[in-house]
Amino acid sequence: MANTKMDLGPLQRQVMDYVWTHPGCTVRDCRDELAQSGKDHAYTTIQTVFDALHRKRLLSRRRVKNAFHYTPLKTREGLLSVMLRELLARLGMTQQPVASSLVDALEGGDGEELRALIDELKARGHIS
Repeated sequence: MANTKMDLGPLQRQVMDYVWTHPGCTVRDCRDELAQSGKDHAYTTIQTVFDALHRKRLLSRRRVKNAFHYTPLKTREGLLSVMLRELLARLGMTQQPVASSLVDALEGGDGEELRALIDELKARGHIS
């Protein structure tokens, strides 16, 4: 199955996680944080990831002196929404079977997740 535009690899996800919690960061900021958590990558590797995320229009950047400062262009939820739509299109599915499958999966739990989903749909005005 071919990758969609918004598919993210493990390192891209780690970088996005960092930028979501540290908007306005630099490549060095992220690289240093990853190194402290035991994921020591070359600066150029992290820079390549930032460049790829910028090309995917997931990050904006502005130059301040010698470094770019990056800010996310999509929230976590916004990116998830795009990725789900791409997956649905790739599988040729409509949203109805997916929504039914999600409800089926949540019904097997303790009910809290299903109640949270219903509350979210009510808050957004999709159901009353």
